[in-house]
Amino acid sequence: MMARLCAALVVLSPLTAGAADDDNPFRKAKVGDFATYKLTTTGVAPSEGTATRTITAKDDKEVTIRTVVKANGTELPVTDEKVDLTWPYDPLIVPVLGAAPVKLEKVKEGTEKVKTGGREYDARWTTYKVSGQLNGLDVTGEVKVWLSKDVPLALVKLRTTAQVAGKKLETVHELVETGGK
Repeated sequence: MMARLCAALVVLSPLTAGAADDDNPFRKAKVGDFATYKLTTTGVAPSEGTATRTITAKDDKEVTIRTVVKANGTELPVTDEKVDLTWPYDPLIVPVLGAAPVKLEKVKEGTEKVKTGGREYDARWTTYKVSGQLNGLDVTGEVKVWLSKDVPLALVKLRTTAQVAGKKLETVHELVETGGK
């Protein structure tokens, strides 16, 4: 059960990325654009791994983003996310969780320079409060997301700190590589 919860949080985190300066950062994306992140989880279920998000299809109305997560030497099931390009991207829609009663509430935002993957990015950050249930366990915490228009998939860094069933869990995603086809 805890492994499924951690996997859901790992996949949830990049999906909360939201828009950089455009109302939908994926309108400018091209098939083959990708971003790879180092994943570190501490607390109740420590692990290390990578997540690679790649644009696999795009037309005027929709883009498909494939996410491949490898944690502790194991590849998790691949997920495909469809993003509607005719609407602003809503970072609070989390398709991986389906009908899970998890609430994300924007708390504050600002700007700063973030150094990761050997580069420095001008980033806009947003902090969200998280509360609800995930896989039948009570979850409370905070998600802080750093975005940059200089990254094809917008996300530069993300940190999630949470109490899951009364136990501390922290995940950090840091951009290590980005590029295109």
